[in-house]
Amino acid sequence: MGKAAIAGLLSLLAMAGCRDPIAEQAKEPALRPSAVFEGLPLSGNLATALAAGFGDCLADTIVLRCTKRQVRVMGVGPVLAAVDIGLKSRRFDHVTLWHRTDQSLLLELRPLLGTSGWRSCLTADEERFWRPPNPIRIAIDTNYWANRRAVLSAPPPVRQPYCP
Repeated sequence: MGKAAIAGLLSLLAMAGCRDPIAEQAKEPALRPSAVFEGLPLSGNLATALAAGFGDCLADTIVLRCTKRQVRVMGVGPVLAAVDIGLKSRRFDHVTLWHRTDQSLLLELRPLLGTSGWRSCLTADEERFWRPPNPIRIAIDTNYWANRRAVLSAPPPVRQPYCP
């Protein structure tokens, strides 16, 4: 095999290994989210996230994280929001909220949820909120290291209770 043929084969192999996971996922049609809370889709794919205003997507070896700035939830904010899209599954199933410097900001959601009919319980690491029959679940960190988070999700029903 000549040098030109080897060089051509190597370039083809190199191009095959240089896939762009963001571009590939962006071509897929948007999935309908299982639920939407305050305009944030709680599940979907990259197209779902992009349609909801998420961007600045960064990939590591496991997930593609897309963020949205200046988000307000029930009037609380602005905070950052992120979805973590699995590179293999190509889906996300929750939204994470946080503020970079104000650890108390998300705690302002607690009384607002309470007056809106949400029930709550405490676990070792978070306060959990739910409002039957709504499938949406909210967990606010009570124990934190860097940034206090709130995780919004709408998981499928399970037999075990959300609160112990």
